[in-house]
Amino acid sequence: MSPSVFRCVQCDHRVFPARFLCPKCHGDEFEAQTCASGVVTELTRSAISGEEPSVYMLATVTSDAGPVLIARVLDEAVQRGDKVALALRDGGIYADPVRE
Repeated sequence: MSPSVFRCVQCDHRVFPARFLCPKCHGDEFEAQTCASGVVTELTRSAISGEEPSVYMLATVTSDAGPVLIARVLDEAVQRGDKVALALRDGGIYADPVRE
């Protein structure tokens, strides 16, 4: 399952996350559109301290639909500029590398 971005019915502007009003035209009717892929523009490594310290990676992804999403990356080989598939898992958005 892929995440959704939201298209304003009035002006075709796309947003993520969902909004009450369109930031472009102030329309209030949106249509959900599946967003299956995008391109990584930035990567951040973050650490969790505690009993079991761990490191995880987040990616800023410009989706093919337009809006920017933040996704968790499990494959350390992912780099800026890589095409990724977007998926909803475990209550979050994940970016998986697209192997061509």
